[in-house]
Amino acid sequence: MAPTVKDVLTFHKIDRAVYEKFLAYGMVHDKARKAVALFLWLEQLGIDMTTPIHNIINNVTKISTLITEIDAVLCCLQQNDHEHSYYEIPLITSLAKNSIDIHFFNLHKDSIVRGLVFLIDGIGRHVFDGYEYGLLRSYESEVAAAARRSSAVRPQVPPALAKLCTPAGCVLSSEQKRSMYITMRRGVLIGRDEIIQHFTA
Repeated sequence: MAPTVKDVLTFHKIDRAVYEKFLAYGMVHDKARKAVALFLWLEQLGIDMTTPIHNIINNVTKISTLITEIDAVLCCLQQNDHEHSYYEIPLITSLAKNSIDIHFFNLHKDSIVRGLVFLIDGIGRHVFDGYEYGLLRSYESEVAAAARRSSAVRPQVPPALAKLCTPAGCVLSSEQKRSMYITMRRGVLIGRDEIIQHFTA
């Protein structure tokens, strides 16, 4: 069964908090959406960026550095950009536990861009929707108030949040349906046959 809009918003609260902090630090909406979508895409590969970023979100120096590095990564993802292909991103690399660097983004730019479009047009419609998050916060405040009053009557979920969240936007190509990215630490030697055997044995 598809999750409700409320389920999606609740699940992505930290992503929303990071998005709002980026906006508070002066990042434009479009770039902030792309940055958070990039972290969501990396999360699909098992690289959690959102939690470590949320942990440093009030450190102005680190966030300023992070925003500069995000700019470099987003520029690198543009087809004709060569200037940022060798830009160092030590903070992003550190937050990702040394599993990625600028060469990773340069190597996979086509897949990443398709992934960003899919995420922004899909769950991003809810994660980046200020109105829906406003409804969620109001609903959660009502629930908390009812709990303080020891009320047996739980507030009703607003209809906009009770709707089922269905995928929208991009349709996956056959290539995307069969592609998988496996990242390993430097120095780990594993062959194609070992990977295939692991997933088919």
